[in-house]
Order: sequence, then C-alpha cells, then structure tokens
Amino acid sequence: MSYTEPDTGERITAYLFVATMPYSQISYVEAATSMNEKAWLSCHVNMFRFFGGTPVKVVCDNLKTGVTSHPKRGEIILNEAYLSLGEYYSVAIMPTGVKKPKQKASVEGSVGKIATAVIAKLRNDTFPSLAALNAGIRKAVKEFNDKPFQKRPGSRRSIFETEEKPYLRALPLIPYEVCEWSYGHKVGSNSHIWWNKGQYSVPCRYIGYKVDVKFNSHLVFIYYNRTEIAKHPILSKHMTNGMRTEQAHLPLPLKKSLSVEDLRDKARETGPKTFEVIRRMFDEAKVKEQPMQTAGAILSIADIYTPEVLEKACDKALRQYHMPYYKTIYSHARSINSAKELTEFKESNQKFGIVRGADYYKKRGDDK
Repeated sequence: MSYTEPDTGERITAYLFVATMPYSQISYVEAATSMNEKAWLSCHVNMFRFFGGTPVKVVCDNLKTGVTSHPKRGEIILNEAYLSLGEYYSVAIMPTGVKKPKQKASVEGSVGKIATAVIAKLRNDTFPSLAALNAGIRKAVKEFNDKPFQKRPGSRRSIFETEEKPYLRALPLIPYEVCEWSYGHKVGSNSHIWWNKGQYSVPCRYIGYKVDVKFNSHLVFIYYNRTEIAKHPILSKHMTNGMRTEQAHLPLPLKKSLSVEDLRDKARETGPKTFEVIRRMFDEAKVKEQPMQTAGAILSIADIYTPEVLEKACDKALRQYHMPYYKTIYSHARSINSAKELTEFKESNQKFGIVRGADYYKKRGDDK
C-alpha cells in the first residue's frame, strides 16, 4: 500500500505486517514504511497489545530481519533483538522452514483475504501520512474481524473473545521497548567506552576488550560475548562528553574518592594549562560536583602517557576551544606522544647508527 506526502506529493510505499490467531482466524494488520528490524519488532509489540495477551508461541516467516540462521539440520539462531523480545513476553519464536508456507497456513490464508478486505477496499482512498493509512487499515480490519462467518456461527472477533483469548498469557505491565545495537566498542584504560558522544563504565576486567551496546530511549546495556556486563541510564542529548560511572567498575587506583580541591591541586601540579582546563570546568559548572568524573578522566591521561604530554595537549586544546573535553585532549595527547616517540627514535639512530661519513669514502678514493 502507500500514502502521499502532502508537502512534496511523493508517494511512499508501505508494507503490511499480518498476524492471525489460528483458531478464531482473527487478524491484525499494520503498515510500516520499512521491513527492517525496528519496524518488525514494533509491529510485534503492537500485535500483542491488539490481541490483549501473548500466545505460547509465534510461528513467523523465515526472514533475515528476525532469523540469523535456519539450517535444515541443527539449531535455529534468531537475532539478539528478536530473541530478547520473545524472552520479554515469554513467547517461543518458531520460524517456519525454508519454503514451507504450510507451516503457517492460518496467516497465509488470511493474507489473501486481507488483500480483498483491506488493500482492495482502500485502493481508491488517499492518505496524507502513515498514521492516517494505519487508521484506515484498522477500520477495515475491524469490519473484517466482525463480519459473521458463512459456514460457522459467530465471527472472528466473537470466537476469539469467548474461546481463544482466555488462553492467552497476560501482557507485562510495561510494553517491550524496541532496542537498537551498536557493535565493537573498545573499553578504554579508564574502564569506560565511548558511545554516542558520551562515556559509560564497564567492569575494569574488560579493559582492552571490545563490547557491544544495546540501547533504547532511556537505558544503555553493555554486552560482552552476549552477556550483559553493565547497564546505565542514557545520557541526555544535550550532555555532550558526559559520563555514567559506577565506582565498582573502576580499577583500584581510580576508586579513591577525590574532592574538587584534590582535583584542582593535582591539575596545578601537572601544569598551568592543565590547571586552566580543570578550573574552567569547575567554575562554569552549574552543579559544582558535576565535572568531577570528567576532570578525573582528563588527569588520568598523565598516567597513560606523561604529565608533560598532558600539559602540551591541554595547551593545544585551549587554543582551539574555550572548554575542551576529554576526547579532544586525549586525541591531542596521543598525537603528541606519537610525535615524541618518533623524534626519540630518530635521535637514537643518529647517535648510535653506523654512519661512515664523507671522510671514509674520500680516503678510499685516495687509495685508488
């Protein structure tokens, strides 16, 4: 199906998600502009809400959006997001075999009926948005489900309400929120990962390892080898370079609680430019203690490289920004340290390398 964007006149294609209960044949239909994972999972959540409960199992199509691997022999592997949804609703996800439509005969039969009851019925209607299209679909589907059977008493809805719905399991109090994944984030030496312009702590034993991030609108879950190792409230969008830290995650040297004055003193010992960065950070903070974690992370750069490298990095950052943050300073420190190591290598070669010089070749020429 489709709808027309009112501002541009562009016709947007919409794909139909169809689900059918096997006994009553009551159907749920929803239009989505994509067949990606997020749309697939959202349709499931809306489907369970429509039916008012969850079945023991869901027999789904063998699609790549939800199924990672479905061999003829061996274990069926669902993708992590789809498996997580099934676990949340206590539903077994059972994909059909490859090219085996009869394994989900109920919904295959409903698709043909939906083509007439919904698609054909609404073919001449124009919709200005996806929401309007779905409103039209809901109305047409209601009529379809309420229509009396020809060869059996009642309708799809009446049989569902009286004979099928009582067997459904109760829905969780809070609907499942669709999560997205981001892969391959390396845990830094400060026991944090960088993700979406912010830092999140993980247990220090994972320093140097790569982890995966699952996130929704309010939580960030961090996984290593498919096992959850940390969970944090997501940073607000306006909190660029913010940090979420659990003290228990930090290595022992970092667990010591430093006061604001301790951090200022440590910065002063490192150098005037480092002190200026830390001073601005605390002076301009609305809450005095808010920048403590970021300040500590900046000062820990001196442990990774040297205090001299940190001082030069802060000097360079201050010439670029009024308020430089950890990522900028760390990037400069790494660059400065690399340049320093290269210089030391060249000087070492000049001092100890085997250089014969012009006199050696002049002497050999005289001998000839």
